[in-house]
Amino acid sequence: MVRAIMIVEMAGRPAGHLTESLEKHIGVLRDVDDVEVHEIKVSEPREIPSKVEGQESEVREEEKMFTTFAEADFEVPSFARLSETMFDFMPSSVEVVEPSKVSLEATEATDLLNNISGRMHRYDEIAKIAGARLQQMGAQLQAMQKALIERDEEIVKLKEGTGKKKAIKRGKKTGQSANSKLVKK
Repeated sequence: MVRAIMIVEMAGRPAGHLTESLEKHIGVLRDVDDVEVHEIKVSEPREIPSKVEGQESEVREEEKMFTTFAEADFEVPSFARLSETMFDFMPSSVEVVEPSKVSLEATEATDLLNNISGRMHRYDEIAKIAGARLQQMGAQLQAMQKALIERDEEIVKLKEGTGKKKAIKRGKKTGQSANSKLVKK
């Protein structure tokens, strides 16, 4: 058996929802067949300071962000199972309590390293896809901004043209030229 303590952190809002979410997330550990949970402690949420150095802006209550963490003390049958648990719960830290010395069979070490490698490749693929989509959205945003600027310029020109046409029509009615009327204004 391998006994470990892991710390799982979360941030979000509101504080009550954050605590419920973390308790639900870490509570799943109790339902895993080959995991023996000794204790789970969830801390009280703390507000994340929102003040940036040199700025004095107040944050509305509904916009305040909080952070909290849970500490889980548990046992699993093997080091490989511990590594799987780490991938499932993504803790910020892990401490192996027992045994004091860990030895792995070559097959167990191979499985562990292949698991890590496979997950790293999947995360890398997701990151690359997200980066490409972000670039696409940036390009679309720039194209839309350009189209809006062109449309705004066109609207201004049309409004200017309409103003001149009205001035010409008024000038014809009064016998003055449109240009003389525009200059007088």
